[in-house]
Amino acid sequence: MKIGWEEVRALRLARHQLHERAPRGSELRVASQICGLHAQLLSSAALSLWARVEGATLEGLRRALWQKRTLVKSWAMRGTLHLLPARDLPVYLGALSTYRYYLTQGWVKYFGITREEIELVIAAVGEALRGRVLTRAQLADAVVERTGTKKLGAVLLLGWGVLLKPCAYRGQLCFAEGEGARVRFTHPGAVRQLEPERALAELARRYLRAYGPATPDDFAKWWHAARRTARRLFESLDVEAVDLAGTRAFLLAADTRSPPAARSVRLLPAFDPYIIGAPRSGGLFPAAHKARIFRPQGWISPVLLADGHAEGIWRHERKNGRLEVRIEPFAALSRRVRAEASDEAERLALFLEARLEKLAFAGSSRARRPAGSWRRTT
Repeated sequence: MKIGWEEVRALRLARHQLHERAPRGSELRVASQICGLHAQLLSSAALSLWARVEGATLEGLRRALWQKRTLVKSWAMRGTLHLLPARDLPVYLGALSTYRYYLTQGWVKYFGITREEIELVIAAVGEALRGRVLTRAQLADAVVERTGTKKLGAVLLLGWGVLLKPCAYRGQLCFAEGEGARVRFTHPGAVRQLEPERALAELARRYLRAYGPATPDDFAKWWHAARRTARRLFESLDVEAVDLAGTRAFLLAADTRSPPAARSVRLLPAFDPYIIGAPRSGGLFPAAHKARIFRPQGWISPVLLADGHAEGIWRHERKNGRLEVRIEPFAALSRRVRAEASDEAERLALFLEARLEKLAFAGSSRARRPAGSWRRTT
């Protein structure tokens, strides 16, 4: 079966809840549906929900994370920070238990720590965090107290979550609400993890549901798995092969019916899952502007999305209750897209509890200046 990019965009818009916003209170369902929210920047995770759920608020996200704990912030796929629904932890922790890079000879030799010591640290971290909230320094002290070895506490203080990530993969650590500028951690609680192979298969199914059609290589990059593992997982599922612009890709058999065309405009934040999951060959964005979206050091730009296709990048600045939004289109925008982008900027101002003072489209002499605005647009 042949499938074109227009069909793919319509399918992904619906799967990512970008064809229309979900009803109020759908945050957990949507976060699960798109395989978690990227949390490199917590503000971006909040905006990813704002783009998908009617009435989503920053306060609602904070409550879900730090009070209700229905969302969990932790290191997940590719070792990057994500927000995951707590009810999905059996799947993700089961799959993350297959991450074993930190036990390889090269890794342990580089950090001067044995495999036995790594296991000792993971166990000590789990014991220290049960029912407690600790800063990194406090956690390091607790590990020293439990192991009697200062070296193991020092390893926890190294940058980039050297041993904190393995603790998270094992279900012994997640983030707690910070204390000022200090990051704090806690225990995610008892989780009945799925058996690893079953968890990986379920994860591959969810990935295809959100990001299909996709190739095994796409999944391997998204999850950071070996290609042979990705192929095996796809083969274990009820999938159908499709021809996507000459590339053999796969859809879940239940998703092969062509979706209705969708028309929507959204201001997607930095690190939005829709863009991170986009094939780097194009199709969801103009290949000529790839470098403006996928920038150095892994930075993913905020994107103006129109009908499932990236039509530009954007940025915003909030200061003293005033919001300025600047959109940089890759090409001329239709009147409809401009109008809907303007509506989204107004929505953004409400979400950020600000007044939209200026909306500018780069390369255009026209700009929208709301009533009462005093600043001239250049």
